[in-house]
Amino acid sequence: MITLSDGTKTVELPEDLNWIDRTWSPVSQSFTRSVTGKAIIQVAAAQLGQPITLQAPDRGGWMLATKEPQILEWHNAPGQKLTLDFHGETHTVQFRHHDGQGYESTPLRFQINPGPDHQVIPTFRFITVEP
Repeated sequence: MITLSDGTKTVELPEDLNWIDRTWSPVSQSFTRSVTGKAIIQVAAAQLGQPITLQAPDRGGWMLATKEPQILEWHNAPGQKLTLDFHGETHTVQFRHHDGQGYESTPLRFQINPGPDHQVIPTFRFITVEP
């Protein structure tokens, strides 16, 4: 099960969403040369900031569009911290606005007047903000 919660409200997300950037290294490195030609290498481990991108597989990962108003409310609240439960693994996250849209969706099927069973294909872009 995959859920997103602010501690008061919880939205269940499609259970077959793929975490496409799961293999992430917290190691950051910069490389420059001094005026004498000596290599200056700085290395550090990131404390936070792991990207979590959840994307629908080719066939599946759809959700009811009726869940979008709550998701968009969180998405449009600056600094909103949420708890993401990804199949029992919990992370404190925020939407990743610096890397494109933090949330976007496309209709599964275009309809002029979509009903309550209208489905969308979601993509979530989060970043971890607490250990």
